[in-house]
Amino acid sequence: MPLVRGKLRHLAVSENTLAREVRAALVDTLYSSPASLVIGAICGSVVAGCIAWLHGSTPLLICSIAIHFVGASRAISAFLYRRAAPEAATGSSLPWERIYEIGAWLYASLLGLLTFLVIVADAPTLAQVMAVSLSTGYAAGIAGRNAGRPVIAIGQLCLAALPMTFGLFIVATPVAIVLGVIHVFFVMGIIDIALNTYEVVFSALSSKNEKAETAARFEKMARCDMLTGLDNRLAMQMRLSDLLDEVSDETRPLAIIWMDLDHFKAINDSLGHLAGDKVLIVTTQRVKAVIGERGWLARFGGDEFVIMAFVEGPEDAEALAGEILSSISQPVSVNDQTIEVSASLGVALAPQDGRQSDAILKRADIALYHAKNDGRNKVRRFEPFMHEDFLLHRQIEQGLSTALAESEFELVFQPIVELATGRTVSCEALLRWTHPELGPVSPAVFIPIAESAGLIGAITDWVIREACLAAAGWPAEVKVSVNISPALLKQQNLPITIIETLVNTGMVARRLELEITESVLLDKSPQTNSLLRQLQKMGLKLCLDDFGTGFSSLTYLRSWDFDTIKIDKSFIKNIEHSPTDQKIIRAVVQLARSLDVATVAEGVETASQLAHVERAGCSRVQGFYYAKPMSGAKIAARLAEQDGGKAPRRSVSLR
Repeated sequence: MPLVRGKLRHLAVSENTLAREVRAALVDTLYSSPASLVIGAICGSVVAGCIAWLHGSTPLLICSIAIHFVGASRAISAFLYRRAAPEAATGSSLPWERIYEIGAWLYASLLGLLTFLVIVADAPTLAQVMAVSLSTGYAAGIAGRNAGRPVIAIGQLCLAALPMTFGLFIVATPVAIVLGVIHVFFVMGIIDIALNTYEVVFSALSSKNEKAETAARFEKMARCDMLTGLDNRLAMQMRLSDLLDEVSDETRPLAIIWMDLDHFKAINDSLGHLAGDKVLIVTTQRVKAVIGERGWLARFGGDEFVIMAFVEGPEDAEALAGEILSSISQPVSVNDQTIEVSASLGVALAPQDGRQSDAILKRADIALYHAKNDGRNKVRRFEPFMHEDFLLHRQIEQGLSTALAESEFELVFQPIVELATGRTVSCEALLRWTHPELGPVSPAVFIPIAESAGLIGAITDWVIREACLAAAGWPAEVKVSVNISPALLKQQNLPITIIETLVNTGMVARRLELEITESVLLDKSPQTNSLLRQLQKMGLKLCLDDFGTGFSSLTYLRSWDFDTIKIDKSFIKNIEHSPTDQKIIRAVVQLARSLDVATVAEGVETASQLAHVERAGCSRVQGFYYAKPMSGAKIAARLAEQDGGKAPRRSVSLR
């Protein structure tokens, strides 16, 4: 008895914590065999009818009729449940459990009542045997059939069997009392069997449910990006494949928008991965707010996202991409620091640009490349000509990855001449590359590709080293200038690399000049500012290159002690015919003089141009008029000749 009480307490606890899926499965066991309910209803009706006929009493007849109708109703409910099984499995199983419970307890009560009436009414022996066999057999069978819902099973058992026990005790003959006591133990044994069976069934279903939940959890992890909660690459590709199947014609195409955050690596490198994660999360929230129910967003990997949406046409797709770009281009605050965020987006349309997922993604990626190549923070839609450009880009990128190892780079030097003396005071180191198949490739083409591919660091290290090696053999007063990519000014190891190069080559820091563009200063990055000040403290010279081509500001000149300002060649090109350019150059020169900063006029190719820049007051010039870029050996010979006092003056007057 204590063992049964313990099992009943455990039953109460497990019922309160039962998972919905497990409860539904247990309820399903009640209706698992409609045939058994039909057979039971038929047998119960026949036996009850025979008992009523044998005894001939009205109460037994009424009870027999009730057993017939309740049994039929239970059989019908079982067939209705099987028809509604899918809905029952996904919805609440409680209503169906209650229906079964009411029917089962009512049927068991009627069987118990029938047996009780037969015993106390002293019905014929055959009727008593039939009634006792019916209720006892029903009670014994319930322990196995309905053990999945033990409360129902125990209720049926008690309602069907205990009335017979009461009837035996009412008769009160010695044989009846002994049978009644035995029947009590029989009921207790059947209850224990029902509880044991329930524990086995419950354990099996719980284990199955846990495995199913674990499998579902792992499947979700396999398809979900854990940081943003978005579909990952695998889920995106599966969804894209399904969406492409829905594309019928060009009247309502599917837009694939490939988005890449600009300079995201710099955020990770300078502020740490936690800051980068915050940017990704905020970006996700902003893009989801824009697309809403119009489309789907997935994280392809790293800082790349893919948006899929059905649109009305190309203009609608570009408009959506523009909305996304505008939403992203808002600062993100991380740990009291404001991070400027922008993105580049490439758009492709299905079926116009392809019907296969790989093809359409490739075209969106190609459009993304062009958006980056056009200066980033832009939207570009795929156009057929882009494919050839993309193949060329890939060929150049692959060539750059092996160019250093294959010694394909060459460094040339262009003299910078001081107008007052006609002497070369500095040389700009210029990189040249000859591709084994494409031939000479312009730096304007391969440098941006090297930057986007992350190869510019190694290339710049090589340039600085080779430039310092060459300059170490020049006259002591001649400097060498090297262009520094904006991307490198976010890497804190640049000063260390330069120091190592200076030590290994024997170069003096003041003879190395670093040329930076205005775009670097526009960034206003604390890391960039700190690095530039470190470089100045080392004794390196700073040159503001291409002055006037960007958003030129006097703030730069006030905040930074530049040694040189280079006036962009675009102002020199039309100086002979443009009074405006002449005035701009004179203004820059006067400003530089007041700050004690040298000025270099770039791109001087004719005597007339030279005369104009000299008249404007430029202190130095660089261009084909004096010399084209030349090899290290030729520049060394030229400087040696100059050191011997043979440098030409070549001054020109406009008067």
